[in-house]
Amino acid sequence: MASVSISCPSCSATDGVVRNGKSTAGHQRYLCSHCRKTWQLQFTYTASQ
Repeated sequence: MASVSISCPSCSATDGVVRNGKSTAGHQRYLCSHCRKTWQLQFTYTASQ
């Protein structure tokens, strides 16, 4: 299985990023354990970015 290194857009940490459920549209959400911010890589609408 391949692993993808995802960095936090807020603090740029790569070691504390974990998956944190899914959005209502079904996209994967991520959580940074260092700064406690959540984000997602894909959006349904471009205005949400």
